[in-house]
Amino acid sequence: MMQHRHRHSQNLFFIDGASKAGRHDMLAGFFYLPSSNGTFMMLASLAKKFKFKYISVFAFSLIINLLMLVPSWYMLQVYDRVLTSHDENTLLGLSVIAIFIYVIYALLERARGWILIEIAEALDFRLSPVLHRSLLSLRTPAALRENGGLNDLNTVKQFLTGQPMLSFLDAPWIFIYLVVIFYIHPDLGWLTLVSMVFLLLLALFNQRLTRYGLERSREFSLQERKWISNVLAAQESIHALGMKAAIQMRLAHLRQAYLSSLLIASGRGVNLSALSKWVRTVIQSAMLGYGAYLTIHNEITAGMIIAGTILLGRALAPIDGIINSWKQWSDFRKSLDTLSRLVAEDPERNYTVQLGRPSGHLTLDNVTVRLRESGPPALQNITMQVLPGQTVAIIGPSGAGKTTLLKTLAGILLPSAGRSMVDGADLVSRDESDLGPYIGYLGQETGLLAARVSENISRFKSANGDAVLHAAKRAGAHEMLMALPEGYETLLGDRGAGVSEGQKRRIALARALYGDPAIVLLDEPGTALDEQSAVALSNTLNELKSENVTVVFTTHQPGLLRLADVVVLLVDGQIRLMGPRDEVLERLTKK
Repeated sequence: MMQHRHRHSQNLFFIDGASKAGRHDMLAGFFYLPSSNGTFMMLASLAKKFKFKYISVFAFSLIINLLMLVPSWYMLQVYDRVLTSHDENTLLGLSVIAIFIYVIYALLERARGWILIEIAEALDFRLSPVLHRSLLSLRTPAALRENGGLNDLNTVKQFLTGQPMLSFLDAPWIFIYLVVIFYIHPDLGWLTLVSMVFLLLLALFNQRLTRYGLERSREFSLQERKWISNVLAAQESIHALGMKAAIQMRLAHLRQAYLSSLLIASGRGVNLSALSKWVRTVIQSAMLGYGAYLTIHNEITAGMIIAGTILLGRALAPIDGIINSWKQWSDFRKSLDTLSRLVAEDPERNYTVQLGRPSGHLTLDNVTVRLRESGPPALQNITMQVLPGQTVAIIGPSGAGKTTLLKTLAGILLPSAGRSMVDGADLVSRDESDLGPYIGYLGQETGLLAARVSENISRFKSANGDAVLHAAKRAGAHEMLMALPEGYETLLGDRGAGVSEGQKRRIALARALYGDPAIVLLDEPGTALDEQSAVALSNTLNELKSENVTVVFTTHQPGLLRLADVVVLLVDGQIRLMGPRDEVLERLTKK
């Protein structure tokens, strides 16, 4: 696994920018659930900030469930009082009272629903920026970044504001109905209690039977989405090389694996759901039949039969809702686990001191870098210094580790051992938002985004036309950009689509030079450049050298080596030669 910024991790969501203490308060305890891998995680909580809303939700749930006793009370009065007395005034009075209480019930249900929506939106408002930061962090594992995170946030929000959440809120108040049923007759109470326990056991059994299949289907779905993302990025090669049929077959296999796992889980879930509905129907009939038996023996009245049946339905409704919502519950837990790991991978750090523009002194101290945790090192025991204002060329055969070395100098990759430093400050502890504006970086992939050319060059900061123009001219890209249909306002497509590879490289070089950086790191800057652009690149490197800018570039092009002060020969992840350009080139010529 690649190692990136901020090695430490935490198990809490830090979602408020004010302070760690403030963030911890908000995380106090909305949901606390054991994740499937045995670790504990906590949903980003608004418990302190919205404690009165939580109290209101639970209070409203209690009152709502008390008010739901009214249908049973109304039915009991109609059967045992109105039908025996034939008093229309009593019926009218009871009906008016019942309707008034139903209005209150509806208003409380509405208020409870809106409070849940407000909490969910507040969660989104505070957590989505943290997710964006985590998804942009190279320290976050690729599997988590490809999953998106925001989809998981939507799943959590939907659960918190939907019927599953209402069932969980109503569940604690089941005892109200149970007490009233016991009051009607103990036998009916025991029948209800046994039924509730049986349905709960069915729910747990359902969870055990479907959990594995749901988890597997989710894994295959993630793999499918990952493959689709890869396929879209390689679409041109797939078309040109006749790979379409093979790729379609691979996608079909992933889809089939997803459907098979989901079918097993869904089939078991449907079977148990049908069984629970059958059990509930039998229980309701048993309640009615046994109630009739008790009525025959003058132990309860006819109205109590109907009231008891209604109360039974209300007591079993939350359990039934939980059973029917088990898939949503499983998705909720998985999404919660993903969000927890996403945020924990790159906790926010507060920097009280900004170090400002560096002098450009780069140091690698006995650095080893592994691209995979169990794989061989891509760089091994690298020690080197680049002095401020030096221009250093890194050469070597393909696969020697040149790109890895450049990324390590840029702080994109952190060492598995040793230290990578700028001006003596370890990049692990350096604020990237403070250092980044002074770094110019051009990778093998240009990394252009779907936006205007000017926005890409300016790194999406506040528009500064003069700075964009200056960077484009330094990169020798101004004339090329002016020839585009809309010049600097030309809108690029995904990954910079709409211009040639050479044009992409020149736009990306202009972006690297934007803002007069102190350190410029270029990976094969001469790739895909025509003769005119190559001359412009040489002029740019000479200009940077005259301005005392530290420049490090990798190259396979001998023509660029004459611009370097120092040449580093890298072979198999190790420095074989390093020194002044002429000395290194002379030694290479003699070999």
